[in-house]
Amino acid sequence: MKTILLPTDFSLNAKHAADFAVSLAGLIDAKIILLHAYESPVSTTPFVLPLPQQGLMQEALEETRTLLAQTKDDMLAKYGDVLANKLETKLVFGNPVDNILEAAAEVRADFLVIGSLGEGGVLANLFGSTALSIAQKSKIPVWVIPQQSTIQAIKEVIYASDLEGDEVGCINKIINIGALLGIDHTKLIHVKEYLSPEIFPSSEIIDLLEEEFGGEKIIFRNLYRDDTIVGIDKYIRNQKPDAVILAQRPKGFVEKLFHESIIKHLTLSSQIPLLVLQKKY
Repeated sequence: MKTILLPTDFSLNAKHAADFAVSLAGLIDAKIILLHAYESPVSTTPFVLPLPQQGLMQEALEETRTLLAQTKDDMLAKYGDVLANKLETKLVFGNPVDNILEAAAEVRADFLVIGSLGEGGVLANLFGSTALSIAQKSKIPVWVIPQQSTIQAIKEVIYASDLEGDEVGCINKIINIGALLGIDHTKLIHVKEYLSPEIFPSSEIIDLLEEEFGGEKIIFRNLYRDDTIVGIDKYIRNQKPDAVILAQRPKGFVEKLFHESIIKHLTLSSQIPLLVLQKKY
């Protein structure tokens, strides 16, 4: 059985991500591990805390345990037919990003599902930072679910590719995920800036990929735009896919900054589910 790790902070945004996780679990026959990373609301110190402060910490911890149990009960009440004997809880302590990633490795999760406000501006930057950090650092596929996204069957997907690294391996991974989810079509788009130099022409890479995957449900598009991020964003808005896929790989410093800016932009502004994968160099 596959495993989905579902971090929660008990917000409405997290509940929306839970709806997506349940839908995903039903498609791939997976169990869900509902996880909360608890950070003490009271400042820590190497010395013994005064009794009142110890009491506050214990009270906050017990409240968190209650919220986690209540969230599980609410999910079972809403989705008992899908989640019967397939929903567990896990409470970890400390930094959310580090603990979520460690838990994903510990439980051997196949997917990680996390919510994001996805509306741009100050709120998205404040509340989307955890989702962004996890998407950038995770070694397993991460679904980032914007609060305003619609939970529906994922049939049409856009994969925004840089055509670098192990593209064949990454596309095979996307094909496998597509088979699990029942995706009808994937559009691989490569957006190149007009004056950007190329070591190997992207049009030739596209031709080779079309030969390799001609029998699959993949459409290839090589696009030229003034700005890569704006070009990707505009294409997504025009095509209205059900989800967007990005892949990241180990890079040099300049490449790292550029690719992280694309992931950051879509994580904090996308209005549809975003799947972030790791791609080998």
